[in-house]
Amino acid sequence: MKFYERIKELRGEIKQQTFAKRCHIDPSTINKMEKGILTGTLDIHIKICQALKISLSTLYKGVYENKIDPFSPPFQCDEPFLMNDPKITRQLLVKNVFFNKRIFPEILTLLPGSCFKEELPPDSQRFIFTLKGEIQISSSKTTLILKRNQSTYITDAAIPTSFKNKSTTSAKILCVSSPPMPHGTNSEHYRRSHRR
Repeated sequence: MKFYERIKELRGEIKQQTFAKRCHIDPSTINKMEKGILTGTLDIHIKICQALKISLSTLYKGVYENKIDPFSPPFQCDEPFLMNDPKITRQLLVKNVFFNKRIFPEILTLLPGSCFKEELPPDSQRFIFTLKGEIQISSSKTTLILKRNQSTYITDAAIPTSFKNKSTTSAKILCVSSPPMPHGTNSEHYRRSHRR
């Protein structure tokens, strides 16, 4: 399914004008999205989700699942590398993340009871989807628990955030950060990872 088809499907019988008003989006933007002229920004996608009371993962469900972009050849993930804590590993999902990439997708695996704290550069955002287990995500502003197949979107990832595995088995989360940050634990200027 293409994204414009998904937008039409979710809008259902609601008129475009009414739907745009509910989403706080210009009607011409919704019209162009449904014609496949625009895909919209992440902010627009979030507004649509808020209006429909759905998650981003629900919005994207079934979209382009079978399509492989000919300009992005398949990438075999390298071996995961350890962070400061041997109970936590990170695995990049794209190569050359610092060249013409706007996102930084990775899978984090946390063994039971493991925890780490991280803050990203200013203006960073992060989408998190729990693939396995149960993760507690805490910042100075909030604490939430994500179980398998639940997601959250952090609009200010520059705020120090901790991730803790609350499961009795290993937990895996998909993290997609924007903009990309330098990779590696020595990049203290851009990212601080702390063992707890």
